[in-house]
Amino acid sequence: MSLKFGWYKTPVPGDREDKEIPHARIISQGTLDTKYMCKMISMSSTISSADVKGVLEALNYWMGFHLAEGNSIELDGLGYFTPTLKSRTVTDENGKPKVIAEADTVSFRCATSLKEQVREAGLELVKKAKTEKLTQEQRLENIMKEVNKNKCINCSTCVQINHYSRFMALKDLKQLIDSNKLVQIGGGKQTMYIRSL
Repeated sequence: MSLKFGWYKTPVPGDREDKEIPHARIISQGTLDTKYMCKMISMSSTISSADVKGVLEALNYWMGFHLAEGNSIELDGLGYFTPTLKSRTVTDENGKPKVIAEADTVSFRCATSLKEQVREAGLELVKKAKTEKLTQEQRLENIMKEVNKNKCINCSTCVQINHYSRFMALKDLKQLIDSNKLVQIGGGKQTMYIRSL
């Protein structure tokens, strides 16, 4: 069991001397869905895949229910879930600015035991093959294929499938939003992009 990774150049401002700062990045081996995970759990236990799926659906429902009531949830071996808020300024009926609070998302803090499993994994350096530079049309097509396959995409996945920088990925995603092919949902690290209706 090992994590495959590659070395990538880190963009630096033009006036800096250290132009070649590398950083390591995991090379994704794909995304495993609920059906696959249910099958794996079923194979390593006495519970059927359908029962595992039922338990996960019930867990999702009850976690959502209790998080929406302001509770935090700690699942042994997985991590700690807690609801979060965001604040924004709006103009009231008198034209005066006021700050309002809104429910935002769910924050997740990974359990130490899960982190340790990943940290104990070996590392395997994958040398990048020389890839032909894609045109914007090819890059956008790759993004839309991924969206059609998995219903959504994030910036990191764009970087992986098109082998380019985060800056270029965000530029392509903006192009798809501007042309009404994608819409952005969420914000920050949870930002996702889905097909426009």
